[in-house]
Amino acid sequence: MSTTPPIRVLHVDDEPDFGAMVAEFLEREDNRLEITSASSAADGLTELQETQFDCIVSDYDMPRQNGLEFFESVRETHSDVPFILFTGKGSEEIASDALSAGVDDYLQKQGGTSQYTLLTNRITNAVAQYRSKQEFEASQDRLSLFFEQSPLGVIEWTTEFDIARVNEKAEAILGFDEADLVGSSWRRLIPESDQEEVSELFKEIVAESATYGFEQETVCESGERLICEWHHRVVRDDHGDVVTVFSKFQDITSRVERQETLAEERAFIEQAVDSINDVFYVVDTEGRLTRWNERLNEITGRTDAELDGESVLSFFPEAEQGRVADAVETAVESGTAAVEANLLTPDGEQIPYEITGRRLTDPDGGFVGIVGIGRDLTERQEQEQQLRFVRDLLDQTEDIAEVGGWELELATGEMFWTDHLFEMLGVEYEENPSLEKGLDMCLEEDRQRVVDAIDKVVTTGEPAEAEARFKRPNGEIWWVAVQGEPVFEDGEIVRLRGALQDITDHKRREEQLEQFASIVSHDLRNPLNVAEGRLELAREECESVHLDGVEKAHDRMHELIADLLELARGDGRVGLMEDIDFGAVAAECWDTVDTGGATFVNEATGHFYADRGQLRRLLENLIRNAVDHAGQDVTVTIGDQSGGFYVVDDGPGISKENHEDVFAPGYSTATGGTGFGLSIVRQIVEAHNWDIRLGSGDGGGLRVDITGVE
Repeated sequence: MSTTPPIRVLHVDDEPDFGAMVAEFLEREDNRLEITSASSAADGLTELQETQFDCIVSDYDMPRQNGLEFFESVRETHSDVPFILFTGKGSEEIASDALSAGVDDYLQKQGGTSQYTLLTNRITNAVAQYRSKQEFEASQDRLSLFFEQSPLGVIEWTTEFDIARVNEKAEAILGFDEADLVGSSWRRLIPESDQEEVSELFKEIVAESATYGFEQETVCESGERLICEWHHRVVRDDHGDVVTVFSKFQDITSRVERQETLAEERAFIEQAVDSINDVFYVVDTEGRLTRWNERLNEITGRTDAELDGESVLSFFPEAEQGRVADAVETAVESGTAAVEANLLTPDGEQIPYEITGRRLTDPDGGFVGIVGIGRDLTERQEQEQQLRFVRDLLDQTEDIAEVGGWELELATGEMFWTDHLFEMLGVEYEENPSLEKGLDMCLEEDRQRVVDAIDKVVTTGEPAEAEARFKRPNGEIWWVAVQGEPVFEDGEIVRLRGALQDITDHKRREEQLEQFASIVSHDLRNPLNVAEGRLELAREECESVHLDGVEKAHDRMHELIADLLELARGDGRVGLMEDIDFGAVAAECWDTVDTGGATFVNEATGHFYADRGQLRRLLENLIRNAVDHAGQDVTVTIGDQSGGFYVVDDGPGISKENHEDVFAPGYSTATGGTGFGLSIVRQIVEAHNWDIRLGSGDGGGLRVDITGVE
């Protein structure tokens, strides 16, 4: 049941009897009015400190402080509460002064009770406008909050479906800056082949004012096409005219690709299951058939429509149905069961079959049905081979990409391992494995990393990963990537789910690469050092311009070796993350690099977390790249931006079509450059899980934006 909110009115008049009479008449006129009387401006200000009022009514001619002076005092603390001057001292001059000062209304006291009806109307109208304004402002605040803080991309369109504004999430998804998009047509984001269809859809949205949701290829700033899920809503005014249109969207490219992959895998599994000669079946909790392979159609002579929902007992002679029912009950209670019984054919023939069943459960362990195989005992040998195929197939589908899965209930500490995880760990299957059992197999020096990753998932609610060495019971040591993510129920983390992936081969390749880099460094630097020594001896014996060229060649070889080692040893990891004073680090890097006569503008003031050493290498390479490509008269600016930082120069820049090429190892347009600098930069960016984007500065030079920084 809804109620009309009261209207709290403060009435200030230096005649208490008149004030009491006004209160009585106003409350009679409208039972929503609650009148509080004050006999002076000072008393009125005291009441305002203690109570929130919807309207103020004041006399003009009062001692010590008149009505307009009281109004000015009120506005110092209450800038928008309606204020009505209700006075017996009526004059055009006072009315003009009152309205000029910002008083909301002016009403002269008159004889008779009709004045209170008029005053009541003035009060209720003023309060209605005041409350409408408050509601509108609150609505605008909520809309702005939704727009800016939405986890989805949001675009506001004009009535012509031109872009009016976008939020930061939309910028991140599309790769555009808002300034690039505002004023653009929707056609900029839609492939030309789809524009006619989308145009018709927009017409329907405007005509019907419905909320539309659909999946649509969407063009990014890079030209890449993402699959986005869009939801559109039309906003209309009180007259039904379109005011604006909002669209929410999210990138579901990965989800669609996963769905397509799963569909392909499911089709493969179904094809494989249909290809075997055994009967494959799934029944629900009531013993009704829900899935089967074509072999069951062939044996029973029934169509899919006839088999769907059929009781499992109907496939057996009446005399054997009791044994089959007992086997079903055993499977439900114990998890597995097997029974030999005759399967009926359309012509009444009875084929001896061994029917096996396994209880199916949901992630919480609840019973959902039985899955099983029926084997023709007349061709046992052949069917045994087929059964092994099915079991292998099920193992492959359970453990995609050779990953063992696990799940941990936080409340009970109970843990579940997939069959393949037992195999990977090299231990015997047990129904209730434990977290401690797994951690005990982790080498002591690596164990804390795994524990910290699990703690991170529990405390932050975000996925985490750690690499560690495990030792199998046979003494074999192998590398795994331990991954975990939270499972929420009602906003609370109730369990953890994750996987172990064998990365031993990857680690061995890393070790081999490190060995290679060390050998290359040693084998190159030794003869280089000899050459530099010989060069010094040659300078003592003679003078030649050719010796300067030899020295430059030596310097370039040192640079190439250093960059080669840094690239070869980059393993995608960061070290200690610490709070970085970005401006100070930027200044240190500028002093470290040989910049000649280049100019440095340091606009960096922010703080963020990073590996200090890697951040220095990143900035040094960007500074060196700017000087090498733009010359020593270049100006390099380093500064902060939302979610990261930038480095920009006023040099000649790099054409947009070459933006991706510059990250390739060895790519360089500068004379004497190694071509590894930006490759190292991207390696460091990816190690921190940041994003990097190249663009043009205001002066036409190269701008490098690093985002995703926390």
